[in-house]
Amino acid sequence: MLYPLTMFCCGCSVPAGTTIILLFHLVACFGVLASVCSNLIFHNPVFASTWSVQMQVLYMGFALMGIPIIVSALWGVANRVETNIRVYLYYLMCCFLENAVALVYLCLVEDVCRLAGTLVEVGTSNFGEAFLCGTFRTASYFTVATGIAVEVYCLWVIWSFCEDVHDGKNGLELWQLIPSKDDMIQRSKFNQEGPYADIVGFAHTGLPGPYGTVSTDAATIFGGGYHDTAYPPRGPDDF
Repeated sequence: MLYPLTMFCCGCSVPAGTTIILLFHLVACFGVLASVCSNLIFHNPVFASTWSVQMQVLYMGFALMGIPIIVSALWGVANRVETNIRVYLYYLMCCFLENAVALVYLCLVEDVCRLAGTLVEVGTSNFGEAFLCGTFRTASYFTVATGIAVEVYCLWVIWSFCEDVHDGKNGLELWQLIPSKDDMIQRSKFNQEGPYADIVGFAHTGLPGPYGTVSTDAATIFGGGYHDTAYPPRGPDDF
């Protein structure tokens, strides 16, 4: 059975890890938009410039759709709203499937030596084509494994945070429930003045002194003139 994580990267909290993942994903979405605009509008080839126009536009649309989802999820993390984070979890699952298929196709189906043709041509005279192709293929296997493992871990972190919010483990702290808590607390305080203002427990009371029976100008208890703590109580003539 899969259990929610208790920390992120062996040191950070799960909310902090969720925020980090969201910020990195947001930067990646803007990077995709910039690269596609550079390829198609400014005709300056950068990332994915060899893809067809249809694939680049589709990939850009998917990244553009993720920007409001990620911003909404960031707000959900700050306010512990499970729905916003759960929607991002589903979007991240779609991104995982898309990226996993792309990694497997580019690194395992396509010829890695052909994709890295310039590097192979430059290093053939020193290392040999067979050695370089084997090195690139081995690196492609590690790239696929690492990429999929990282994305699965990100999914685990986001899912863990959703479960924690659902169970109330990562809800708002008490001090976060009142945005203007300091002003409200100051307004609710009754500042006691006089010689008893520094006595703990009586600084915010309406009594004229710590004990009403000791103060000469205070009201007596039940209108009496004597008070006895012994039991059975003594009579007035015994004092």
